[in-house]
Order: sequence, then C-alpha cells, then structure tokens
Amino acid sequence: MSAHRNQSNLTATAWFLAGLGALPFLAMAIAAVVSPAFAAAHLGGEPAFLGYGAVILSFMGGVRWGRALTLAEPARAAEQMILSVAPSLAAWLALLIDRPWSLLLLLTCFAMQAAWDWKSAGNGLLPAWFGRLRLTISAIVIVSIGLVLLA
Repeated sequence: MSAHRNQSNLTATAWFLAGLGALPFLAMAIAAVVSPAFAAAHLGGEPAFLGYGAVILSFMGGVRWGRALTLAEPARAAEQMILSVAPSLAAWLALLIDRPWSLLLLLTCFAMQAAWDWKSAGNGLLPAWFGRLRLTISAIVIVSIGLVLLA
C-alpha cells in the first residue's frame, strides 16, 4: 500500500510541476495575442517565449538521457542517449533562426517529443502516466506556440 501511495504522490507531483511549467507558455501566448505591447514590455516578448521553449525542450531531452542511464541493455541505452541530444540541438537552432521558422521548429519538436514519449510509455520504457502527462502538457505548449505564431 505504501509503494502505491508513493507512486501516486510522485505522479501527482509530476503533474503539478508540469502544469506549472506550462503556465509561462500560456501566459506569454495569451499576452502576445491580447496585448503584444504588454508582452514585449513585461514578459520579454517573443525572445523570452523562444528562450523558455528552448529551455523546456532541452529539459525534455534530459529526461530521456536520464532514463537511458537506467537501461540494462547497453546498445539500447546508447541509442536512447544519442536520440536524447536531438531536442537540445533543435532548441539551440530555434534560437538562431528567424520567425516563423523558429516557432515552427519548436512546435514540430514538441509534437515529436510528445509522440516519442507516448510511444515509449506504451512500450513500457516510460511509465504509462508519463505518456498521458506529456500528451496533455505538449498539447498546451503546441497551442501556445500556435497562438504566438498567429499573434
């Protein structure tokens, strides 16, 4: 019973923290649509949005790197570690290229990361709850990027 409760606490904590992590995306996106001047003056505007997106995308790659470290099969671990570097490289590239390509790159990468996490949760590489979490949070992020693209 205690292990189940600990897992439930872990899952709840992850959902809470992921939700907090989605708030800056939502806040900056809504501000960009409602008041671009406010967004630029008080929230850093699109550069801050891109920067935050790049940081979070890199973090998601780090999550996959950490998971790879726990794999017993060296070849699979190495493959996962190699793939886990891609989000950071793409995030860095997004900071170097112009709009709309920077935002489209982030949007595409978050969608690909969500699909990868969903598939990995489905095949047991990641917990099932993590796949649901990543789809939910990624949807919020993707909609936020879409709003900024339209702003």
